[in-house]
Amino acid sequence: MSVKDALWRHTYIICALSVIGVFYLINPRFLSLYSVQNMALEVAPLLLMAVGISFVLFTGCIDLSTGAVASCVCVLTGTYVADIGNAILPLMLFIGLFTGFVNGVIVTKLKIPSFIATLCAQSVWKCVALVQSGGGSKNIPIASRGVVLWASRQFLNLPLLCWISFAVMLVFFFVQQKTIVGKSIFAVGANEKAARMAGVDTAKAKIWAFVFSGLGSALSGMLYAYKLKSSVPNIGDPLNLMAISAVALGGALLSGGKGSVLRTFVGVITVIAISSGMNMAGVDAFWKNITYGIALILAIIVNSEKGTRDLIVK
Repeated sequence: MSVKDALWRHTYIICALSVIGVFYLINPRFLSLYSVQNMALEVAPLLLMAVGISFVLFTGCIDLSTGAVASCVCVLTGTYVADIGNAILPLMLFIGLFTGFVNGVIVTKLKIPSFIATLCAQSVWKCVALVQSGGGSKNIPIASRGVVLWASRQFLNLPLLCWISFAVMLVFFFVQQKTIVGKSIFAVGANEKAARMAGVDTAKAKIWAFVFSGLGSALSGMLYAYKLKSSVPNIGDPLNLMAISAVALGGALLSGGKGSVLRTFVGVITVIAISSGMNMAGVDAFWKNITYGIALILAIIVNSEKGTRDLIVK
């Protein structure tokens, strides 16, 4: 492999280092310990959502409901953690599993395109979050905050939430690399017809992909509730674009069959670095989504192979 090919293959790493370097030159405090700790807190929930949605994108489908699911879980966690304590974790994980399973069944069994199915799901879960919260944010009662105090602790100068997200990412990476489900998901994305002829249960693989996405979104919503110590019904609104941008910036092919959970991690760092850098530079917050949108378009252009750009979403 030539140096040129190697550099092109690792464009996502070069992009991440370039973004970090530019903002460091603009403001050296960008890489101070305090700034890095703040960025780590932002990385944690987005990483969980991004590694989950990665599996859906690996199949060539898309999940637009992740932000709404995170908002719904954030509200439910903040509302009921006072009543059921640590039992909130399995309950919210079940909700994430259920939302992903329903999306997968609608896409595979009813043959509805993933874009339409998850767009409708987004509206449903966003409505649930707003109804449950009464349309506004609510603080977790002080008497029950002992359940979430661990969220503010640190280990090796990084927030505990960040280490939890790293652990979940490694579990997802193991699933991707070492399990039949993970390999089936990639086979479906690379060539669904060939995978079916080879004996892969393509419907089951897609359902699993959406289940992983739902679980990642649920964990993301829980981390936001623990981090903010409140339930915010619109916390997930900007996250869907950020998560998809992170996966694309990590070198994933949005028509499926190419990508990695670890590369998604690099993409998440890039997205958070852009967000934090713009904040420190005093850039208006309204420009963030524009920046993410441009980054997503550029990532698709760079990563897409010739002849596949008309197959971005299946």
